[in-house]
Amino acid sequence: MHRIVLLMAVLTRAIAPQITRLVPFVTEPYDLESSTVPPPTVFKNTMKLPTRIVKGSRNGKVDSPMLNYIFDSYATSNKHFHDKFKPPSFEGDMNADDTIVNADTGSTVMMDCRVTSLRDKTVSWIRVSEDENLELLTVDLETHTADSRYRMDLAGDNWKLALTDAKVLDSGIYCCHVSTHPPMLKRFKLIVHPPEIRMSKEAFLESGETLSLKCAVLYLHPGTAEPAMRWYKGNTTTPLDEQRGGVLIETDHLTLTSHLQVARLKTEDAGNYTCALEAPLQMKMTARVHVLQGSSLAELQSGVKTNTSYRSLLLTTMVILLGVGDVR
Repeated sequence: MHRIVLLMAVLTRAIAPQITRLVPFVTEPYDLESSTVPPPTVFKNTMKLPTRIVKGSRNGKVDSPMLNYIFDSYATSNKHFHDKFKPPSFEGDMNADDTIVNADTGSTVMMDCRVTSLRDKTVSWIRVSEDENLELLTVDLETHTADSRYRMDLAGDNWKLALTDAKVLDSGIYCCHVSTHPPMLKRFKLIVHPPEIRMSKEAFLESGETLSLKCAVLYLHPGTAEPAMRWYKGNTTTPLDEQRGGVLIETDHLTLTSHLQVARLKTEDAGNYTCALEAPLQMKMTARVHVLQGSSLAELQSGVKTNTSYRSLLLTTMVILLGVGDVR
């Protein structure tokens, strides 16, 4: 019986797996004379964990659910990290020339500056004067100019500079600035057109016809003011529709256009007709109206009357000069 037990013990030791050896070591020196309690013993594992990836793993993953979860989480967070720190950029082609902005006098001008991935950077608007001086207009949402016509409007990633009641003197270069290193600049060239009146300068009609003149004010935005347009004849300050009957005036305040019609023209209706803008600012333009009798207009338009009159006048002048020479 004792032999059987001994044989089983030998076989068990022979086939038993190798047990990790734990090597004891003492963290601090132990003094036998000064202490009766032995210090704690710390065991250090002498076996190293395998560092290589298990053969057959896919995409660097191992056959462990927890390790695969950690691997996926790290990869996802790494991707978001790079996307989150994408550098700021302007929307559109930055290699193009200055963006041209045309505006009418008195209108509200909006200049768009779209900035993506701005993060903690600052957006400012700067005006460049003709002598290359810089005027700070806005910083983020704050206005830094005494001119109350400027303001910043933010819509999503669009930092829009708004200028109300634009004037011709406001024309120039404006820059959208982002505080990166080096700084980012997007340039705009604002052109505020001066207002002007357009109308035919001369008209030829026969007596009995109807005069028709159209007057248009261009490049002017009236704003909140109500426009006022009137017609005058000659040097009088009395509106034309109060001087005589048969006068029809149609004015469109939205487009700032006015249409004058004078029916049954007479020779005394000839003269200067003035279209005057009196509000929101004062401007005027004059047209010369000729009223001819009978077939005079047809002859004038064909050039017959003009040539005949010129020849007659030239012949009369020569006769007078020759006559004066004979008297002497």
